[in-house]
Amino acid sequence: MSFRLPRFAMLTLFHNPASDVSVQALKLLRQASVNNDFTIDVVDSKATPPTHQQVTNIVEYLGNGSIPKGCKDILTPEAPKASTVAEVQQILDANPGYMMRPLVVDWNKGKAIVAVPPSRVKEMVKDVGESK
Repeated sequence: MSFRLPRFAMLTLFHNPASDVSVQALKLLRQASVNNDFTIDVVDSKATPPTHQQVTNIVEYLGNGSIPKGCKDILTPEAPKASTVAEVQQILDANPGYMMRPLVVDWNKGKAIVAVPPSRVKEMVKDVGESK
């Protein structure tokens, strides 16, 4: 007989506390978490940039499987262009500020969005905790 540990719904917010848009996204996430069953992992992405594995997953999630689209979406407009995950990782290793923020990731569902405008947070929280 085997058993499975429950998977707790958690969203990660890669956050820039100096950005009004990021602060608004965090506020919306906190409000939504009151009525929904999920927790929020807030990561100051300038102080703690995502790991290479996280970048790989985020690129895939942002692009809905399209690596070139995900590479474009994870980087700010002023960042150097990248078409592979390895190029994105090199760019972010050199300058973590080139990552788009606020960035919300649902690791369990394999989804990610750039929350610009912050109201996009509503897209992420509508089905948090539901089964795939």
